Amino acid sequence: MSHFRWKRTIAMALVALQCAAVIPVASALEQREMNDTTQVQTFESQSVDGYQSSMDGQDSNGMEQTGNNETTEGGATNGEAVDPNVDGSTDAGQPSDGTSGDPNATDGSTIENPGTTEPKSVEHNIDTTIYGSDVLVILANSNVMVHNNVTHYSKEPITVKKGVSYISVRGLVDRFGFQLDFDNTTKETIIKQGDRELRYKSNSDFYQVNGELTKMSGASYLQKNTFMVPLTSALQAMQMKYKWEQHTKRIIVQMSAAPVAKFKVKPEHIFAGQTEVVVENQSFHPRGLQIIDYEWTGLESFYSDAGQYVISLRVLDEKGVWSEPYSVTINVQPPNMPPVVDFTTNKSQYKMGELIEYSNESYDDEDAIDKVEWTNNKQAFFTPGEHQVTLKVTDKHGLSAEITKSVTITNETLYTFEEFNKIYTQVGHVYPLDGSSILGMKEILPQLRHGQRTLYRSNSPESIVQDGILYKDHIAGGTRILLHHKNAKSTDIKLYVVVKNVSDEDAVVRVERAGTAGPSLHPQQTGKAAAQRYFQSFREHGIISEQTLKPKQSALLMPEMSSRAIKPQQVFTMYADFLGDNNLEYKIIALDASKDIWKELPNLQILPSDGTHIRGSFNNADRTLTVSELVGEESSRIVIGDNKSDKKIGGWDTTSNKDVDNAGNYGVLYRVVLDRVAPNTLIGVNARGGQYSGSILVNGQEVGLPINGILKNKDEATPIYRTGDREEKVEIWFTPAAASNMPVNIFMTQLPPKRT
Repeated sequence: MSHFRWKRTIAMALVALQCAAVIPVASALEQREMNDTTQVQTFESQSVDGYQSSMDGQDSNGMEQTGNNETTEGGATNGEAVDPNVDGSTDAGQPSDGTSGDPNATDGSTIENPGTTEPKSVEHNIDTTIYGSDVLVILANSNVMVHNNVTHYSKEPITVKKGVSYISVRGLVDRFGFQLDFDNTTKETIIKQGDRELRYKSNSDFYQVNGELTKMSGASYLQKNTFMVPLTSALQAMQMKYKWEQHTKRIIVQMSAAPVAKFKVKPEHIFAGQTEVVVENQSFHPRGLQIIDYEWTGLESFYSDAGQYVISLRVLDEKGVWSEPYSVTINVQPPNMPPVVDFTTNKSQYKMGELIEYSNESYDDEDAIDKVEWTNNKQAFFTPGEHQVTLKVTDKHGLSAEITKSVTITNETLYTFEEFNKIYTQVGHVYPLDGSSILGMKEILPQLRHGQRTLYRSNSPESIVQDGILYKDHIAGGTRILLHHKNAKSTDIKLYVVVKNVSDEDAVVRVERAGTAGPSLHPQQTGKAAAQRYFQSFREHGIISEQTLKPKQSALLMPEMSSRAIKPQQVFTMYADFLGDNNLEYKIIALDASKDIWKELPNLQILPSDGTHIRGSFNNADRTLTVSELVGEESSRIVIGDNKSDKKIGGWDTTSNKDVDNAGNYGVLYRVVLDRVAPNTLIGVNARGGQYSGSILVNGQEVGLPINGILKNKDEATPIYRTGDREEKVEIWFTPAAASNMPVNIFMTQLPPKRT
């Protein structure tokens, strides 16, 4: 063979080999095209309620598998939420680096993808119409998304990790039209659409769906400053139908949806011819489109006849799509009958000052009387003639009836106005009197005995304007703390009682009794309620809490009090008795509610006094006043907290090293022991310093001063006890209520003789 022929044979062999290689490649491409057009799965029509996947046959290379609890790498700090702006995107969803498309494009993307360094799929020309109308095709492990034959590029690719497909939050917003927000308080990334709200935190495999904590198939994470979340968990929560196409590794999402009709009928009870029917429209569009028309069937403002009626609604969205009908069946009841109103009195006529007993005889066909209103139904009248008394009753449906009757009063007098009130005013209620009559009573000076308990009064500054120590001191033995403070800051605060063992041995500290009230905007309300609960704790006859402290160890007392945040302008009050068997330091602290007490404690300073309110340590904070002689046969009184007959206790302010006096003796516990009280004696309380609202303990029973409202001035009194037909011993416990005025008089006077 010649040299020329040998070269020609070799060249022909090479050409043959190249042709043989081209044929299978072309055949494979042709087969792939056929697969694209012939192996298309249909969208499943199942509901996504309960957030079940819309696809079957998912594998570890494609969509997420339920139950994968992935711990991601390179994410944000565990539990830390991610601001949606951390992925570098700007307004209108456009990435600030320009790598996701034309910066002038309104959706932040275009078919071109200049300069991007992210992975790109080779399948740029995908015909989405083979899957139906309004379809988005997403390529796994690619940044390519095709919506209605228009290709878009996300800043980050759809990433598959451990069988879970992740998408950036910005990608969800840009391609699916969701709204994006960030909650600075909870540090949560939020996406919304229609009636759906999803809340994410970084490195958590839980998200909130309309406020309900729900588990995802994988944990969200931060990747290259982009917040990534599981794709199909978001689609399920947003009720968007999707499927996984295995052979092409495509996620096909149905973007369109019909509006949803929904409404609620009010009120619950509907009566023929009487009740106006109101519907609360709750219709919405899952994709956030506007609803432009409503089609009601069977809806009437009033239904003339009783029976069952079906109300239906269809709604139309801005694209011309009608919803499925939504129906509610209502039960219209026969017309409601108004209640029958009536009352009787125990007699047909009465003397002036004679007790009148009223009996309500009203009834309703459904036994549903909801409101009873009396007018002028006085316990007694003190002028002769006819007095009109009215009773009005209303049923739960709003129908009412009323009746007025005359009560006849003769010219005879059974009891005077003052006598009647002494006999018939209920314990804890208020009756009027001539305040000067109290001062005309004999003043009794009881035998005084002090108890060994130290009072810490934390009342200055009353208005808290900054964090700090309100008061501190140390003592061994019994301690009582009265704190009464208002939050004058612009942020929430908390109050703390911190105890420290300053001895060299173990110390046991007990909370013996306590009453707290607030936070509230009404100081008198918290002062009264705290005193009531303090006295109620005496009846429980038990230790509230007990703990042992090592030397130099600190602990929190009354932690339930410290768990309550006090908002600006709110007031908090506490009375509490403590007992320590060694030397203890007590600190009362005010601190911003967002701060940790143990971290801040070493740096806190003592807050200066406001120069008006009192704080300090006061010994002998328990006083026993004993009266041995018979009281009640003639009118007499005991004065408490006037700083004259009842001397104020002196003390020391450890924070300013000054002497202080406890004017009014607030925080002092008085035990008034009346050894002999005459039969038929009224014991009452009269406030002499102005308004008063508090509590008192009488023979172990707590009585409100008064039960309802306040004692407004010196011309009002509250009965607290009445003796029977025999001489009795009566013991009264009293502590001045914070925010009320001292002094008060406890008076004893004879009841008028019984008359018939």
